[in-house]
Amino acid sequence: MAEDYGNKTERATPKRKEEARQKGQVPWSRDLSTAAVLLGGIGLFAAMLPVSLQTMIEMTREGLSLSLSDGWHNDLTVERVHERVIQAGRNVLAVTLPIAGGLLLVGWAATVVQTGFLWRPDVLQPDPSRINPFKGVSRLLSLRSLVELLKGLLKIAIVTGIGFAVLRRDVPLVPGLSDVDFGTSLHVTGWLLLKAALAVGGAIGVLAGLDYLYQRYEWERSLRMSKEEIKEELKSTEGDPLMKSRVRAVQRQFAKKRMIAAVKTADVVVTNPTHLAVALKYDASRMAAPYVVAKGAGEVAERIREVARHHGVPVVENKFVARTLFALVDVGKEIPSDLYRAVAEILAFVYRARGMATGMGATGL
Repeated sequence: MAEDYGNKTERATPKRKEEARQKGQVPWSRDLSTAAVLLGGIGLFAAMLPVSLQTMIEMTREGLSLSLSDGWHNDLTVERVHERVIQAGRNVLAVTLPIAGGLLLVGWAATVVQTGFLWRPDVLQPDPSRINPFKGVSRLLSLRSLVELLKGLLKIAIVTGIGFAVLRRDVPLVPGLSDVDFGTSLHVTGWLLLKAALAVGGAIGVLAGLDYLYQRYEWERSLRMSKEEIKEELKSTEGDPLMKSRVRAVQRQFAKKRMIAAVKTADVVVTNPTHLAVALKYDASRMAAPYVVAKGAGEVAERIREVARHHGVPVVENKFVARTLFALVDVGKEIPSDLYRAVAEILAFVYRARGMATGMGATGL
């Protein structure tokens, strides 16, 4: 295992984490859920205590008044007993259900906060390996089980020490509660219990937070990947980088061939004169402005000039227009309005050279 961690030095990818999550491998601290339930129970019990005490007092008073009254046995019928039992059950449920429901909600929320919404129906399927006694014994005797045992003993020692430290000064007061009235004794006892519960619950909460950080660290470490695994994942999700580069190269070649083939449809090729070449096309009946059908530098520019000469497309030298069009206008896009006049002059020169000068007013430029 140490060797595996030595090779796996890279943090897990989102895909790896999602796969682990689908398998139920999520950072989760049992102590954090326990601490949330404990603190939630303390809060619910403190909130419900006045109502609970009042309900219990009323039930006790009613029972005593019934048992001590003269002739109480004459009214003791099956219907009366049934009614009393139903009423007592309702009172007990009214006290216990809010606390039990609240504890269930707090425990569920503590788990969801740690793991998110995770539904795995496969865990409901029987797995014979889970009831294998040999595997169970091996898990009990594993190093991880020993570490968990030591952690548990340390937590018990810490919590017990904190509880003792909090109640150390209050313990001598307990014997004296027998000399005070019942209400005062109940009030002091409740306060001592609440004080101890808050101290112990707070300590458990802090330890649980630390345990969750440790569990998340262990989860992150268990999902670490080697550089080779990351490369394989990239290949499986995005494809082989070498193959993708080859595909892009082929696509560029096809785009280049289509662009060169479009030069024969151009009206003029503007050059600077050797390094750059931009082919323009304009049809006043269908277009608002001339657009670039091809452009290139170096060898591509030379190829554009060759095709233009072969198909009789005029080649005009204009350094400013060629550089500006090459830098600002993509293939298939119209020229900017700032270049209308300069391009119109070039087209007019081409049309006059062809004997087609019909006036640039007809071009709309």
